[in-house]
Amino acid sequence: MSMQGRSCIVTGGGSGIGRAIVQSLSSAGFNCLIVGRREQPLMETASLCESTSGTVVPLVADVSCPDDVGGVIAQAMDQHGRLDGIVNNAAGGGLMPFPSWTMSQLTDLWKTNVLGPAALVLEAWPHLLESGGRIVNISSMAVLGPFPGNGAYGMTKAALDGMTRAIDVDASDSGVEAYSIAPGAVETEMLRSLVDDSQLPPAKAMSPAEIAQVTRDCLEGARSSDAGKVLYAPIPGFVTTDPEEAMVALGRFHSS
Repeated sequence: MSMQGRSCIVTGGGSGIGRAIVQSLSSAGFNCLIVGRREQPLMETASLCESTSGTVVPLVADVSCPDDVGGVIAQAMDQHGRLDGIVNNAAGGGLMPFPSWTMSQLTDLWKTNVLGPAALVLEAWPHLLESGGRIVNISSMAVLGPFPGNGAYGMTKAALDGMTRAIDVDASDSGVEAYSIAPGAVETEMLRSLVDDSQLPPAKAMSPAEIAQVTRDCLEGARSSDAGKVLYAPIPGFVTTDPEEAMVALGRFHSS
């Protein structure tokens, strides 16, 4: 199926996994509205996609802020006249060992990682219904096996997976599909803000392009049989919907 002319919103599109997703989607013909809080990284992503067949438009906005969400959807519709997909990739993180969590930290994480994506999907729902659109929520293997200090992040991603399942259960007859993708360690700025090369060698981290390809497969309809599920991508070249299988693969890979 040709994706030429299809429209997609990608949050957190200025770097890492988000940037790789935008590059992959725009090369397939998707017109992407990329959203983030920092203008310069968004502009850099757009510049990298200048020669692709799809357009890439940056928009500075914070989806954890309710006042910004309506503007994001309005901009997407003004720009392209339709909305075929949403990739909820923007996320907050940082090491937060339990039980030193503070309610302020948890509230910020919840707004960015759960409430923001939910607000964006709800605001976009009429347009997704019209197009038979697809939603991809970028989750994390931290849901199943967080490393020390990463449990609060994993907790919010578990809630994001819950939204994927809720959409599938309550709106499976709508024509809209939702997916979660739960990567293991991916070579990004966020990863290296948490662990250095001595703790996790680069050879043990995936390329952002791998997660971008799985995301593109979902948005193009190649994984419709997995709608409503979590796609675990724990290690390079491996994707499964079986959480036990994912954890076994992760353990073997990092012990080798």
